Amino acid sequence: MSSISDSAFPRNTLHFCLLTCIPILFDSGLSHAATVPAGTTQNIDATTPLDTWQLETNASLIGLGAETLAITGTVGSTVNLTGSTVTSASASQGMFLTNASAILSRTTVTSAGGIGMSAVRGVASVGGSTVTLRDQSVVQGLQGGIAGNRFSNIDIQNSTVQGTGGSSFGIRLLEGTLSATSSTLTGGRNGLIVGTDTQASAIIPSTILLDGTRVEGQGGSAILVGFNAPNFPTIANITVRNHSTLIGANGTLLEVGPGASANLVVDDSVLKGNVEVASGSSANVTLQNNATLSGNLQNVTSATLNNRANMSGNVIGASTMLIDNASMLTGDLQNVANTTINNQSVMTGNVSGAANSVSALRLDNASTLIGQVNDVANFAIGNQALWQMTASQSVSNLALANGGRVKLGDGQQYFQLDVANLSGSGTFEMGTDFNRGISDLLNVTGSAAGNHQLLVSSTGLDPVSDASIKVVQSVAGTAEYGLVNSKVDAGAFTYKLIKEGNDWYLQPDKEVVSTPTRSVLAIFGTAPTVIYGEMASLNNRMGDLRNNSELTGGWVRSYGNRYSISNNAYGDGYSQNQYGLSMGVDTPIQLADETVLFGVFAGYSKSDLDLKRGSSGEIDSTSIGVYGTWLGESGYYLDTVAKLNHFRNDAKVTMSDGTRTKGDYDNLGASASVEFGKHIDISEDYYAEVFTQWQAASVQGKEYTLDNGLRADADTTRSMLGKVGVTLGRGTTLADGSIVQPHVRAAVVNEFVKNNEVRINDNKFNNDLSGGQFEVGAGVSWTLIGRWQMYAEVDTSKGENVSKDFGMGIGVHYQF
Repeated sequence: MSSISDSAFPRNTLHFCLLTCIPILFDSGLSHAATVPAGTTQNIDATTPLDTWQLETNASLIGLGAETLAITGTVGSTVNLTGSTVTSASASQGMFLTNASAILSRTTVTSAGGIGMSAVRGVASVGGSTVTLRDQSVVQGLQGGIAGNRFSNIDIQNSTVQGTGGSSFGIRLLEGTLSATSSTLTGGRNGLIVGTDTQASAIIPSTILLDGTRVEGQGGSAILVGFNAPNFPTIANITVRNHSTLIGANGTLLEVGPGASANLVVDDSVLKGNVEVASGSSANVTLQNNATLSGNLQNVTSATLNNRANMSGNVIGASTMLIDNASMLTGDLQNVANTTINNQSVMTGNVSGAANSVSALRLDNASTLIGQVNDVANFAIGNQALWQMTASQSVSNLALANGGRVKLGDGQQYFQLDVANLSGSGTFEMGTDFNRGISDLLNVTGSAAGNHQLLVSSTGLDPVSDASIKVVQSVAGTAEYGLVNSKVDAGAFTYKLIKEGNDWYLQPDKEVVSTPTRSVLAIFGTAPTVIYGEMASLNNRMGDLRNNSELTGGWVRSYGNRYSISNNAYGDGYSQNQYGLSMGVDTPIQLADETVLFGVFAGYSKSDLDLKRGSSGEIDSTSIGVYGTWLGESGYYLDTVAKLNHFRNDAKVTMSDGTRTKGDYDNLGASASVEFGKHIDISEDYYAEVFTQWQAASVQGKEYTLDNGLRADADTTRSMLGKVGVTLGRGTTLADGSIVQPHVRAAVVNEFVKNNEVRINDNKFNNDLSGGQFEVGAGVSWTLIGRWQMYAEVDTSKGENVSKDFGMGIGVHYQF
């Protein structure tokens, strides 16, 4: 039997039939080999003399700790070695199996001049040989590790197969099956080569599973498919999974030779290297389940990235490319006929269609393409997918659907998109420099159809010119365009979209203020309602304090209020949710033979502003103050409150293009309240109080800048609130001696200050919250036997500009 020399490997196929049919005769001791007769079993161990072994039909050789020379097995024979060593010092195979099987555990097989193990078949047989390696077994040979022919099955577990010569292979597989788990396959040239056994019958695909396995070609590619093609066409199905690695010295992890075909599936493994496919051959490559590839795919038939796969490299010459299910590609697609990017996948790179074909590109389901598109006949973007351009572009047919988006410039560069035919409905995101009057441009040179939205970038700076800016240029068509959110924020005011002929322009609109302007005005105008909300609960409780003024006491209360501001410079209003806590102590003092209750208090409140359209504000307020109340014998009373506030103001604004801007500042406020009225006892249990109340507030003006460049400068904010009302109540003594005192209250309120100036980018605005309100409330206090009193109150008001949707408070008072 002739063996394959280095010079003949791997292309010489002249003696393939001979290799599969004639047993080797080169080992010098083979003519005197020990023989295991047909149908018998021979056990060997460390005491067995060193010899070659020849197994006849259906014979078995079982070794434990044995040392042998070359072993040859014929039809139906079995070699089962544990902890043993097989060595062939000549050019013959260490073990040669013909329709036989070998099971090796912790065993080493070495061929000093040939192939470590050969698993072949008889020419007329329909089955092959079987090799099983496990438990750190080693098979090595100068020409190659293991050669498996047609129908052979090679199963390697936690073992090593190695070709030691410079032109050797780790494993050569000819229309067989290979499964390698947690193992290493290494060849001097290629780690694994795949070919075809014979031309005499239909080709059988070789099936290869690499599971947690390392395959290395120390002088060439890791895997070579079609080493004896095109004379012997080859098909290989290869699965690489569970952190397997493929390493090629020439940077190629898979090489597909002329006339060969390979299907490569990479599952949850990280690979570095290229896939190279010869002209006229085919390869289908799939990366899936977090698989990663750093390298190029050259001349593959199809490439698929699925289920969070990640590739960094170029795909060159593919018929189809699919990037699906949150996968990522960083690299270019060159000469690719059909490309689909789907289901939140991202590609960063350029797409070039195949020459001399009608190429197609589809982005779908929130996927993203960042790069150029060239030579693509049909481009479809749907279901919130995004194409982000990196240069000015021309496309033939662009169809948008269900929120498909095209982002032209990046805010620093401005691009033009030329479209021959536009259809569907989608969004074009455009950058615009309002100071220089330049913008991205959509230019439709042929037919234009559908309804499309323009999302134009916002700015906090005012434009220097009132000139219109062209954003869409069209020859003809029925397409309609509108602005997302109906406007573009540009400094203090906005732009609107107008049509002139077939073109569309952005035009300044000084009638509509920008979202940041509305937000800034709202923050500046909210401080008085914060102050009055904090003060309201204390003012409403003054009557109970007057009636319990004989002893020093302390109190604590919590409260919550919701305001709606409906008609001011903000336009369509906003809402304010306030909640807080305050506490104080008071004591009676004598002034001019009159008893006056004097107290001090401190408090904290937080107000959250819902400014609509995703914008919000927050005001944190801390306060300290003093109060006093006097009740004369005739029933007249006087309540006074004075306090100081520190405000921490934050604004978070969502602009018309969806970007966020923010700003914050601190300022101070001062306020006072005076209420004069008369307590009237109607009967033994019922009483009434008629009153007038005046409240004044002054809040420090401030200048600050949002991070989008919008400047805001407010004068001192002032407020003067007048109120006239009546309270009706009843005091009832319960059986246990405690007193329950419910009451209702109604009042007419008016805000008198009409002018609070705010300047936005030097444009003057007036925060006018003046107007009347009508308020009603109800509450109850419960004075327990001893020194405790508890109380609760709810109220609401309706006004022209400011309404309180609801207010509530609860508290407790204790006399020392």
